Amino acid sequence: MPSMEEVVITGMGCVTNLGNTPDELWNNLLAGKSGVGLIDRFDTEACPVKFAGQIREFDASPYYSERDRKRISRNIQYAVHAAETALKMAGIEDTRAAVDVTRACVIVGSGMGGMEIFYDSSVNLEKKGTRGVSPFFVPQAIANMVAGEIAIRTGWMGPTWSPVSACATSNHSFITAADQIRLGRADIAVAGGTEEAVCPIGLAGFASMKALSTRNEEPARASRPFDVGRNGFVLSEGAGILVLESLSHAQKRGAKILARLAGCGASGDAYHMSAPREDGEGVCVAISMALKEAGIDISQIGYVNTHGTSTPRGDVAECKAIFKAFDGKIDNVKINSTKSMTGHMLGAASGMEAIVTIKSLMEQKLHQTLNLENQDPEIPFDCCANGVVEHKFEYAMSNSFGFGGHNSVLLLEKA
Repeated sequence: MPSMEEVVITGMGCVTNLGNTPDELWNNLLAGKSGVGLIDRFDTEACPVKFAGQIREFDASPYYSERDRKRISRNIQYAVHAAETALKMAGIEDTRAAVDVTRACVIVGSGMGGMEIFYDSSVNLEKKGTRGVSPFFVPQAIANMVAGEIAIRTGWMGPTWSPVSACATSNHSFITAADQIRLGRADIAVAGGTEEAVCPIGLAGFASMKALSTRNEEPARASRPFDVGRNGFVLSEGAGILVLESLSHAQKRGAKILARLAGCGASGDAYHMSAPREDGEGVCVAISMALKEAGIDISQIGYVNTHGTSTPRGDVAECKAIFKAFDGKIDNVKINSTKSMTGHMLGAASGMEAIVTIKSLMEQKLHQTLNLENQDPEIPFDCCANGVVEHKFEYAMSNSFGFGGHNSVLLLEKA
């Protein structure tokens, strides 16, 4: 087996409620804007939750005809835009000529897949029988089709599939893609996650679990990670995609390196279908794994982009785990939660947050945690509550955890 290659990031792309390019997203985060508001895509009268991080401004016409836009699931459309944006940033215009397509992989997942066509087809089956079910139902509902669609469009024929691990999906996609590169199976990868969960069944499902904030009168103030008044997360959607490649491949192409993927960690809580382990042991295992792979001490990490969903138990459990991993020596580390402004994009969350973490490394700035007015005394960190923070650091950690106890950690290094 050849020696393992160093993995770098050369492109980024996204679809979010705060912008559909990394720069637009970043600038809105620095400005402290919220992408959360009342839902106008469908009737929420019967639901106790009336708001979400809905994508309101998105144009898929550069990629799909009007006819196809009605057939292709939104989660796929979001991912295609994010992938195209990331490839363009990486300097890859002709995806078939710029790389060896047999060594170019696509690892893009979705926590839930094509939820809308699944819901609509189920309703039509009840009303009209089997003839009411769209012939596009199966290929548009299955979560792996997003990787298949991107591979078809790019012509990339290397390892191609879709990790599915709920809200940890994007990070697991990055870890999987990095493994393919390190093992010598690929030179370059498009990786990340996408989600279209702001739909009737998605909202109803999470509302029934009582996982969502019910602050209907103040939607923009509903996502409040680390605050004593937090009462659930805010459902959101979108996509976050990176281009990862081996350092030698990037250098050969003359690509601009945005950041280095220093290490990865993945673990299981082995505890509960939706609640986190309160002792944080699973998260600590993932952090330790990432540190060992990166060959660094935890004291070198200056910033953590937390999972930070704004749930009563989750925020405290994560922060206790981080505190434990740092052995209580947290004077030089700052944390924040991007979800305070975007809401929770589920399978796309850590894709978007990886972009934010890279931008933070590049600009040596941290966005604020919005709506943090009265910090939970069980959370002892500097959570960037009072606006943008200038901060010098070489390494950053991006955490993401999924229902089922799936923990994922990325360690990113300044280029």
